[in-house]
Amino acid sequence: MDFYQPEGSYRFSSDAVCTARYVCMTILEEFQKKQIKRPYLLMDIGCGCGVIGILVLQFFSELYPEYYPYLRVFGIEKEEELFRAAKYNAKQFGHERNYFVFQMDILKSESVSLLQNKVFEEIFIDTLPQQQNKDGGVLKNPRLFDFVVTNPPWYRAETKLHSVSQLRNTALFGNEDILQGFFAFGEKFLKKNASMVTVAKTACYMEFMNAMPKSIQITALQAVHKKIQQKAIFFILQGKYLSKAVFEILSPQIME
Repeated sequence: MDFYQPEGSYRFSSDAVCTARYVCMTILEEFQKKQIKRPYLLMDIGCGCGVIGILVLQFFSELYPEYYPYLRVFGIEKEEELFRAAKYNAKQFGHERNYFVFQMDILKSESVSLLQNKVFEEIFIDTLPQQQNKDGGVLKNPRLFDFVVTNPPWYRAETKLHSVSQLRNTALFGNEDILQGFFAFGEKFLKKNASMVTVAKTACYMEFMNAMPKSIQITALQAVHKKIQQKAIFFILQGKYLSKAVFEILSPQIME
């Protein structure tokens, strides 16, 4: 798949592809186990040009078309150029009816109610009684999402690895507040036992663990290796909201 990426932006890499693979298999297991026949909502926070969400939709449309009509992906992106790129990519791959992308700053307080209303308008307005789900124009229960995935900035802002491109800097460099903000925003929308999945360089493991909200029980970790018998280059971390599931270390992904 040839994704359009704005010039000077962060070029998606193996981390996004491996994360999409993990998300696909996790969601597939849920569909098969629970026999889901309703809208299944996936949020991609900091979606960039839409790679992870669109790869998930492509997987289901090609291999499991019986589940595809129920899957809805909501991409959240702050940068105008990447927001437009995600919309373009969803359309060029034929997923515009299942992929919704919104431009917003998740660190602003009004973003939660804004996304609540957009989800209601796009998915539930014709299927649920309005008076039971809205209160003064805002959804009473924002916990409508079955899955949240995010690939937040990996590196601290004070490192010396900065790029000349502002879009790349925004995608790669942040601080503890930004990292916590990504996770906290997603946590507000998760149903009980719904998953949050993230990916990061192995050197950032403790920062990611510490930034995860206390309400998210870490349930799985998977190391990703470039080659067999080489050190892991990054990890995929899964947690569940208000879950009592036990923690598992999964078999590693090998990119060879």
